[in-house]
Amino acid sequence: MSAAKEKIVIIDDEKRMCESLAALLTSDGYEVETFQSSPEAAESIEKSRVDLVITDIKMPEMDGLKLLEVVKKVDDGIPVILMTGYGSLESAIDAISKGAYDYLLKPVEFAHFELVVKRAIDKRRAELSRLQLLEELKISNLILNRRIGELNALYEAGKSIGSTANLKELLRQIVSLASNVTEAQVGSIMLLDDSEKYLTIEAAIGLSQEIIDSTHLPVGTSIAGYVAGTGEPLIIDDVEKHDDFQRINKERYGAASLLCTPLKIKNKVIGVINMANKDGEGMFTKDDLKLLSTFASQAAIAVDDANQFEKNRRRLVEFEILHEISAELPKTNSLNDFRNMLTAKLVRVFPVAYSLWFHFDRDSHTLVPSGASGETDIPLTQSGSIDLRKINRELITLPEINLDEFDYSNIAAMSDLMARKLAANKHFPAPREAFMAVPIVHHDELAHVFCLGADSDKAYSIDDISLAQLVISQAAVLFEKEQSLLNATRLLTMGNMISEISHDLRKPLTSIKGGLQIIRKRLPESENNSEFFRTAEEEVHRMNELVRELVDFSNPTKYQTEKVDIRQIVKRASELVGPDLNKRNIEFKSDFADENWEAIVNRNQIMEAFLNMFINAIDAMPDGGVLTIKGLVEKPEHKKEYYLAVRISDTGVGIPKDNLFKIFQRYFTTKDSGTGLGLSVVERIMSAHDGTLAVQSSEGQGTTFTLYFPYSS
Repeated sequence: MSAAKEKIVIIDDEKRMCESLAALLTSDGYEVETFQSSPEAAESIEKSRVDLVITDIKMPEMDGLKLLEVVKKVDDGIPVILMTGYGSLESAIDAISKGAYDYLLKPVEFAHFELVVKRAIDKRRAELSRLQLLEELKISNLILNRRIGELNALYEAGKSIGSTANLKELLRQIVSLASNVTEAQVGSIMLLDDSEKYLTIEAAIGLSQEIIDSTHLPVGTSIAGYVAGTGEPLIIDDVEKHDDFQRINKERYGAASLLCTPLKIKNKVIGVINMANKDGEGMFTKDDLKLLSTFASQAAIAVDDANQFEKNRRRLVEFEILHEISAELPKTNSLNDFRNMLTAKLVRVFPVAYSLWFHFDRDSHTLVPSGASGETDIPLTQSGSIDLRKINRELITLPEINLDEFDYSNIAAMSDLMARKLAANKHFPAPREAFMAVPIVHHDELAHVFCLGADSDKAYSIDDISLAQLVISQAAVLFEKEQSLLNATRLLTMGNMISEISHDLRKPLTSIKGGLQIIRKRLPESENNSEFFRTAEEEVHRMNELVRELVDFSNPTKYQTEKVDIRQIVKRASELVGPDLNKRNIEFKSDFADENWEAIVNRNQIMEAFLNMFINAIDAMPDGGVLTIKGLVEKPEHKKEYYLAVRISDTGVGIPKDNLFKIFQRYFTTKDSGTGLGLSVVERIMSAHDGTLAVQSSEGQGTTFTLYFPYSS
């Protein structure tokens, strides 16, 4: 039995004939419809599906041959079986020639009739299958031709995209090619900014320059922002009728079909491609979206390659700049020349209109302007622009900045901080978006801040900031080394001169001292009645101490270090100044935390440092007081590691605030008999031991010095 119910139409003016044939074929599983009127049958055949027609030739209104012609006009593939009770060779030939499938004589034999019907239905099925296959082949051909056209377009697009490494030209080509393959009249390519929070149009067709320049879409909003946020392509039949996007995009695209697909590299979205206004006011299809997505995959790879090329080019520029800086440093004699050289190098890579250099004073917690160059058209006042070369940099002051816990590697945070501080200064214009502040750290401490800016609202990129940070930091290190080498040469020369002068001074000092002793013996009566001898001997002693300190300071010999317990040195130093403590009625206290106080130091140098500290404290308490030594482990200001800290506190006269920042300067002293080298010697000794020192003082209340030694727990 046939699985499908083919429809068979039987036409015969004898009702009993129709019923018997219908009963037979229905039992065989066919759908059967019978007619005694040939015109009615013809009308039904024209209106409905028919798989086989069985008709008597001899009919009153329309004979079987005429009905055969009607069937062939409707569908030439429908088989027709003619029956007749008046058979003749002539009528049989006529029937077959007009397209009849078979010619049967009445009365029909049912077994033979069923066989003929089955063969006719099999023929009909085969014909329908052939027609269906032809239609499928035709559709497949169309799809194949379209696919070949798309692949050709993508191939040509790929060749064009791969032919340029210039990112701007590449983006322009991408938009143009994408509009061609999708037949779009409006298109744009948008890339994420460095923060990956906003999309900006980098290339477009069919959009005004005003829209291109002003578009700054947050990720997650609008169509492009939505696609960038989800990473999934989107097709919209009519943006004007879309519930979510019509108000946002009406002005830009109008009522139009729209495509948007992400640009992805390793599942990371770097931008989107938008296509709108299909030619002929048609709507984009899913095939268009699929094609654009395929194209976007190629384009994303090309964009990534162009970015890599740009990064490699920038890296090459970095090396070139660093090489040039190292070659030019020996010819750079001043910090101002150094700053100008850096600015001239960096302007080759990104725009720089002006630069500012700040020195960080760690004692006062302030950034002190130490140089400026360039110019900007950012108005300082309503009346005009500013030439930074004419700025009195002493007027550009910044309020105290607490940088105790500040992460100097966070350039964005430092730039934001400096921009806000500068914007609050009436002597400097508020920086625009193109601004960066690069901290320069020396021995884990902030030393300088180098600010660069341009008259642009387009912020510096991460690559720009990284390049500036690398060039500035490396150049600063090279400059410091160059200056250190120069200073070392000068100090060596000065040391040799001071050593020779000191040697020569000791001879007349020895002679003067000896002469005073001879005169004292010869004129004993004059010694009791005159201050001359006492004053002369004190001055000779002071000059001799000055010569000794000059020799020590000018000859920083290489330390021979050993592992020493700092507490032992403190104890020995306190014993040496014990008589002075008793003479001044000064109480001495010492308390060290339970830690390992061993450090690798030069014993004599550290002893000298503590003696200087103790002597200064004793001199600060002429009427007595308390000298307290406290040992603990802590982090110094602007340091990230823990140190062994020895805190030396007195209850003396204190240090005036105006002098607090000068006490470590060479030859600065407030004592009548001081040389001004004591604290500078201590600072040099601590620095040579990779340590540091700090001071706190309140005038009239006392002073605390803290010596920090490298600590390993």
